[in-house]
Amino acid sequence: MSIDPRFIKHAGIDIFTGTELLVKGALETEGGVHLMTGYPGSPIAGFFDALESLGPLLCDKGIVANIANNEALSVAMVNGAQMVGCRAVTAFKSVGAHVASDALALGVLAGTHQDSGGLIVIGDDP
Repeated sequence: MSIDPRFIKHAGIDIFTGTELLVKGALETEGGVHLMTGYPGSPIAGFFDALESLGPLLCDKGIVANIANNEALSVAMVNGAQMVGCRAVTAFKSVGAHVASDALALGVLAGTHQDSGGLIVIGDDP
């Protein structure tokens, strides 16, 4: 399977879905993103389709991408990544925010490494 060339181009005009742009942005982030995770569901499921299709590229860049068993575990992975100085992204549907809330609170209390970062993307249907 070949890698979609839109994700490895550094210039030019292309068309992306919103969830594909989350992945493209993570690939182009200065300093890199080390973990992309989350829990699938509409409308955020395309994020995981993009990750799956880019598996070899992500592996080459040292990016771990996986689907968590639930939203709380995806946030826990982000928390752990931040504690060791990594940058991470998690994505899940809006109704999963209540599942992730305890992990979010614990992540704030635990603190982070100064060079780390976490992005939580919550998708919602209009």
